[in-house]
Amino acid sequence: MLRRLKLKQLNTAYVNYATRVEIDSSIRENFETQQFKPRNHPGRTKVKVARIPPDIEKAIKIILEENGAKSYLSETKQLSNYLNSRHLPPEEKEITEKAAKIHKTVSHRVYSKIKQELTEDERLGNERQIQNTVFNLLKRNIYSWGNISFDNPTCLQYLMCRAAPEYAILVRILDEIKRKLPDYKPRSFFDFGSGVGTGTWAMNKYWKGDIFEYFTVDTSQNMNDLARLILCQGKENVAMPFKAYFQRQFLPASSDIKYNIVLSAFSFFELPSMKSRLETIQTLWNKTEDFLIIVEQGTNAGFQVVNEVREFILNLKDSRLKGHVFAPCPHDTVCPRFLEQKTPCNFLMKYETLGFPSKIELQGELFTYVVLRKGERPANDTQWPRIVRAPIVRSGHTICRLCTAEGDLKEIIFSKAKYDQSTYWCARSSNWGDELPVK
Repeated sequence: MLRRLKLKQLNTAYVNYATRVEIDSSIRENFETQQFKPRNHPGRTKVKVARIPPDIEKAIKIILEENGAKSYLSETKQLSNYLNSRHLPPEEKEITEKAAKIHKTVSHRVYSKIKQELTEDERLGNERQIQNTVFNLLKRNIYSWGNISFDNPTCLQYLMCRAAPEYAILVRILDEIKRKLPDYKPRSFFDFGSGVGTGTWAMNKYWKGDIFEYFTVDTSQNMNDLARLILCQGKENVAMPFKAYFQRQFLPASSDIKYNIVLSAFSFFELPSMKSRLETIQTLWNKTEDFLIIVEQGTNAGFQVVNEVREFILNLKDSRLKGHVFAPCPHDTVCPRFLEQKTPCNFLMKYETLGFPSKIELQGELFTYVVLRKGERPANDTQWPRIVRAPIVRSGHTICRLCTAEGDLKEIIFSKAKYDQSTYWCARSSNWGDELPVK
């Protein structure tokens, strides 16, 4: 009985009360006149596979060759594995609670064996033994978090293992802004935790001639030097291609200067506590003119960070700081996946590797993200549902798992028998992460 109840709870994670959907009436005519084809509908992500731009790739290979990076291959693999398995730093409250629980268990175990009355020295000796045992058990049960020390070899290792997937993910996210707002032209860009410069490369793919100021912050001077060298074609004597390109090691506290697009990609795990993360989020949002983009690896821990940012911004009381979710969520309510399933809302991006030192390969990377936009949600926002897992395609029907504008997770079966051709083929041709243009 208990097992059946648990299965029923799992199955209701995606709610489907015989939900009927149809192509959004605002674009149905476009399908009828064949301006849009269902296989290429306006909710589809255009970037399927990404590769680092040729000029950047050439500069990277020059740097790696000159620094003998081939000798770092095993360390690069270790760094990659570490980044993928990283957890958030434990909070003081969590450590205190766990220590108290362990202390209670150990004390009971020790004193339950003692029948006679103890002298003061014996009691103090037992307490020391208990404290030592608690400390050792705590070390084994609490995640050992620490900052990564980015010396020059570590920066090169990071460049080899993270440049290609990070660039691909950022291109896909920025493409959504470009796709939805084709006339939008940001004038300034701020990258917090800029690393090797993937944010700048991705911005330049869409708005190279429009950006007048690049401002980057990374605590590692080695990273800043490497990012600058890559933009200078991998050569020390080549001039920086941008006039207004500024690098800093610390986040400016002042909110006087704002930037159209503010980005923090794969950086929040370097902050030592939730308090420091929330303070940073507040500062970044204060410096945002239009869009704040937060990206992390698609793990439970990464999703926790992204959801933390999302909830913090959406719950701000100051009306002047009002914002809404631009992507991926079609709503501003509590994330149903975090609330109901405790599993990450993540997406898959395919990319081509650097091809150093071996041949180029096609790989995939899971990521989680949120794009927050300043101001109220526009009245004409389509709020199309987002496909949050890979569709299940079968003969004659397709199953799509959707996050809706109402803040629900729904699983809808699109069959030839029940839906018109446009709706059916829109669903059948959609992928994980696309919007489905239905109501």
